[in-house]
Amino acid sequence: MPRYSLDDIKRTVLLDSWWGRYFLDPVSIRLTWLIANFTKLSPNAVTVLSFLFALVSAYLFYRGETLFLVAGAFVYEFGFILDTVDGKLARLTGKSSTTGAFLDVYLDNISVFVNLFALVMGRFLISGEMKYLIAGLVYLFVHFLQVLSKYQALHFLGKGYKQEFYGGEKAGAGEGPFASIKSFFVKRKLSMVLFSTVEGEALVFFIGPLTGLVFESILISLVLVLLFFVLKSILFFKSSMALDREGKTG
Repeated sequence: MPRYSLDDIKRTVLLDSWWGRYFLDPVSIRLTWLIANFTKLSPNAVTVLSFLFALVSAYLFYRGETLFLVAGAFVYEFGFILDTVDGKLARLTGKSSTTGAFLDVYLDNISVFVNLFALVMGRFLISGEMKYLIAGLVYLFVHFLQVLSKYQALHFLGKGYKQEFYGGEKAGAGEGPFASIKSFFVKRKLSMVLFSTVEGEALVFFIGPLTGLVFESILISLVLVLLFFVLKSILFFKSSMALDREGKTG
């Protein structure tokens, strides 16, 4: 008799991107159920396993040919699904830890760097076109700028950052259309960032290699990530001013 039910695992789901919610969670929830009930894998072991899949996908991307790109896309995406399992498993089994969170973020960033390098270098070696290397460098810069801005906002704004843009307990409070939009997203545990690093990685490392449009996928991802980076920056600033006003009136 399984110890955990699917409903138990669904209760561990946190605020997520739309790609994570609608494309990854249907698989990751069931995979978490299997791992929690029929294996002795720890959350950290799942994190490391996810990273190993990322290394395999990097090798396939580096080969650069169509069949290897397609195989790399599926291997990368399965590794990404595993990367969403470790957090669910940790919350489900009460094994959440600072070490686990650090390991997860650390290996995630290495995974992005290694796979991006392998993908653009593989295409460059086959085509000889510098555009792949240039696009890869710019994407890497923008990606880590996005990641840095997120953790800076969490550090300086705390819950204010979550409630202002991503949603939170007070996301449905207030009046007006924006409050209603917030409430819509929060009820579905969806981030209001419609194109985050999660969607960016899905476009670059899954859709691009799968369709053969590697350069185009990087370019589109760059434009959209930059657009939402600017939008988030504006709202982060708005959050900081709101917290300052609360501090003065508190």
